Amino acid sequence: MKGRKIVKLLFIVTGILAMTNVYSQKSAPLNPVNQGSWIISIGAGPATHIFGNGYGFGPGFKLFFENGTWQLGPGVLTLGGEVGFSFFSYHWDYLNTGYSESWVNYMFGARSAYHYGWDVNGLDTYAGIPLGIGFSAHSYDNVAGYRGYSPVFPYLGLFVGASYFFNDHIGLNGEFGYNVTYANLGVVFKVK
Repeated sequence: MKGRKIVKLLFIVTGILAMTNVYSQKSAPLNPVNQGSWIISIGAGPATHIFGNGYGFGPGFKLFFENGTWQLGPGVLTLGGEVGFSFFSYHWDYLNTGYSESWVNYMFGARSAYHYGWDVNGLDTYAGIPLGIGFSAHSYDNVAGYRGYSPVFPYLGLFVGASYFFNDHIGLNGEFGYNVTYANLGVVFKVK
């Protein structure tokens, strides 16, 4: 039974490598984000502490999409949206109380960025801002019992990022700033 799983895994990996080889034979596009193109990216990284006491590490996940709306000088201004999720949890044992806290944050916003490719095949660099609304579910407990609240908050950030496209449709993406995550890595897809 275990051997069959290994064989299936090898077939899957071989298929992915074969498809990657076919796609990589096409050259990477020059200045990949242009007017009229759509990009979609999903990534993960260390989450920002929107709410909470700043303790602990939390994962953050972000999905964004943008459309090359206007040609602006040598680059392109995009408009789009994003959805983010983060989770934080912290536990300590102060005077045997077994105190723990957790935050679950959801962010939904519009997003705009300026993209510039530097005339390098496959490279896209950008900077921008998101603006929207967030929801946070906070809970904590101790010996006295359980309490929690769920605030709604304005969601505003700042980010810089870069993508490298292997071909006309797929690449890797990295982003830094204060926007769901402090930094995230992911994949990016281009349509048109």
